[in-house]
Amino acid sequence: MIFLKTLMARLLLATMLLGGAAQAAQQYNITIDTATLGDGQAYLGLYFLGLAEAAPASATVSGLSGALFGPAQLSGPVSGALPGALTFGNGGDLVQAVNLGGALSFQVLFTQGSGDAGITFGWALFNDVSYLGADGDLGTISLLPGVAPLVSNFSPLSSVQAVPEPQTVMMLLLGLMCIGWQVRRRR
Repeated sequence: MIFLKTLMARLLLATMLLGGAAQAAQQYNITIDTATLGDGQAYLGLYFLGLAEAAPASATVSGLSGALFGPAQLSGPVSGALPGALTFGNGGDLVQAVNLGGALSFQVLFTQGSGDAGITFGWALFNDVSYLGADGDLGTISLLPGVAPLVSNFSPLSSVQAVPEPQTVMMLLLGLMCIGWQVRRRR
């Protein structure tokens, strides 16, 4: 009987720890360091694009900061206004004029329904002549049905960090508390 209780406690603990680690983050912090590109003006482009049969999804961009100037140009299904949050639907994009030489940053939060085709959120820097920092996008996050988001970073200028969901952190803390309880109980 004691063996069964110990086994069940360990299985519960493993489930809590694995459940917390297996949750896919749907929120990301993105930073673009333009210091190596010198001074001058450029454009930051953000887009959320998928095939016509893509799963219903949205990307909410908030906290866009850096040396921005002028009004943002929005096209497609984008709601909201800077400096507040912008919510992108399939086919929405933003072009924002920026001054190079510093850091640009923003957060993006995804919501996704069920469907058969994926959708991609991407970001790029460009001027009137060419892309800056990469031959196209600096990075993308692809949302594919049934799998964790795929993060692709194509340039050292760009960094992407997943933000764990609150329930993931809570599950991990609960698992650590269970480990502490087991250790205390053994003593």
